[in-house]
Amino acid sequence: MSVHINGQDISGPVTLAMSNTGAYSIVERSDWRRYDNGRYVGLVRHEVRASIIPKTTGHGNDTLLYQGNFFVLQNTLRDMRQSAQSVDAVVPVSFELHRNGTIVIEKDMGFPALRGFPTFPAQKVVPGFKWRAPASRAVDPFNTGDPAIITFNADYEYRGVEKYKDIWVYKIYAIYGYNYQSRNPGSNGFSRVQGSHKVDILIRVDDGLPIFMHDDLDEKYTMIDGSTVQFKGFSLTFGSGIIPMDRSDVIASLGNKLKIESLPAPNARAVVSEPPVPSASLQSGLSEAEDQKAAASGKSTNTAILQDSAIDLAPVPEGIRLTIKDIRFVPDSAEFLPAERSRLDLIADALKQIPDRVFLVEGHTAATGKPAGELELSIERAKRMVDELERRGIKADRFIYKGWGGTKPIGDNSTNAGRSANRRVEITILE
Repeated sequence: MSVHINGQDISGPVTLAMSNTGAYSIVERSDWRRYDNGRYVGLVRHEVRASIIPKTTGHGNDTLLYQGNFFVLQNTLRDMRQSAQSVDAVVPVSFELHRNGTIVIEKDMGFPALRGFPTFPAQKVVPGFKWRAPASRAVDPFNTGDPAIITFNADYEYRGVEKYKDIWVYKIYAIYGYNYQSRNPGSNGFSRVQGSHKVDILIRVDDGLPIFMHDDLDEKYTMIDGSTVQFKGFSLTFGSGIIPMDRSDVIASLGNKLKIESLPAPNARAVVSEPPVPSASLQSGLSEAEDQKAAASGKSTNTAILQDSAIDLAPVPEGIRLTIKDIRFVPDSAEFLPAERSRLDLIADALKQIPDRVFLVEGHTAATGKPAGELELSIERAKRMVDELERRGIKADRFIYKGWGGTKPIGDNSTNAGRSANRRVEITILE
């Protein structure tokens, strides 16, 4: 029986090709067993999420331009995957995607890990058809931030069509391996890696988007001192299309719900938005408790203005960002002051209007010369915001969160008002 999709008889010879997929998301979950010098030492689980958005049409119909962010979540526990998860790294990406599946990455930072995989043949194929194509993989098993780019040849076999979750897909099986010797031993922790991969791939018939890959892998790393670290297990990659937000409508709706008309006067906003001063003067040395004492004694002329704190709404490449300024915590802790309860209620009610989106919650502190403590506190505050919103009825698995410490100031850390502005939480509705 013939099966036709978009005018193509997919039960006969078919053309495998990437078309304009629109915005899409990727989730990669890995479960590996780790062996040190041949001895089993435990499980390694991690997750990577990405939202990829089209930029513009590329050079002709055969090239598409995309940008997005990869969110790296290390050491993910199986029983925590329905909970909010901490983000270890946010990696921006911009790349060209060619019709045959090959990829060209601008400012390569190791993501996406696979490049040019899968690659499609130029001719039509029938079940059993085989082909070979070059590809590459970014490898950074110890999270050094300096991935090795390994090239290899992958062998593919087309295995026909089937339905997957009510979607027609092409089935492809691929195998590849490598024996890579590092040209710069020590920069990424190993001198050699030997790997083998067996991958089941499902490609959406409509547009050629890989929507599922199951990779059974075995990788062995030889360290500089001759010791070995081996990973055996699997990685699952899920791809799905994203319906883009109508950002103007969403911002208007949220603005109405959040009562954005109560923004501070222009002179207050100028104080909040003043550019950071050079790093030498960012180290105020004052704790939050000392800042509050200074404000109470009248030493700050701007604190009273900032107490009518605002929630800013703005489109950003990742989606729509809510910046909750001058949010009040118990000094040097992650506990909200009771006065914040009504604002937390308001934020939760507003976010409940947004179905089926992931929220990135980011915590920020002032820079007071204690970077390690500031980072830890910012993570705790981001997580506390997630907990409060979950308590108000938003499912925890819709959140990921990260702390930045005092590394992203929006105010002058040499003033009480500036430090108050820098102690903020941002919530991004991811595209």
